[in-house]
Amino acid sequence: MRKSVTGISASCELLGELAEKHGGRAEKELIGGIMTACCELMRNAELSRALTAPVPEEQEFTVVRTDTFLRGFAESCQAAAGRRCTVKTGELSAFYVRTDRDTLRFLLLSFVRRHILGSESGNAEFTVECGENAKNIEIKITASGTFVDFDDFGQPDIFSGYPRQVCDGLAERAGAQAVLSDNCLSVVIPLSGSESALPVEAPEPLRERGFFDPFNVMLRDLSEGK
Repeated sequence: MRKSVTGISASCELLGELAEKHGGRAEKELIGGIMTACCELMRNAELSRALTAPVPEEQEFTVVRTDTFLRGFAESCQAAAGRRCTVKTGELSAFYVRTDRDTLRFLLLSFVRRHILGSESGNAEFTVECGENAKNIEIKITASGTFVDFDDFGQPDIFSGYPRQVCDGLAERAGAQAVLSDNCLSVVIPLSGSESALPVEAPEPLRERGFFDPFNVMLRDLSEGK
């Protein structure tokens, strides 16, 4: 799937260059629509891959600094979803945890996506924060606003009918436990052991995979500019 979508996106990039020189707004909108459709294809593929992968051992995880990771998460959500989404940061403690960063992103983004789709106003506001709780780190994302009954509205992917199962599966593969309620997702990750040696291992949470990063895959089709 990723290979095919990458080929389509490469062709779109070339078409985009031609549109800049010879085309107009309509051509650019069509190319943007193709890229958004590619993100929709990638969403199901990436979630399927994450949920069917074996549960990693702790040594297979990378080290994530919580405050930096969550600030980057908030900024990237808003960049991908446009005006459909506002993510504020509350108290962000600086701790180091071992996790699969992309799986953790997909876990948080699944919550964000579901609440944007369920928002009565078409927009959703979130607050993300983290702190220490009994030798664990608790990441909490809370949605503000009024939402329709989540059982009643349709979502264009095969995972929408099983939000708790998806949440639990992603959390397990991120080395975490998750508690999901109507307006809050709490993710608990054990603190890493020898914390003094960890900072040198922790890469910045950059959007490493370009256009098809987890944020565009999960949120681009919701953007007003699609």
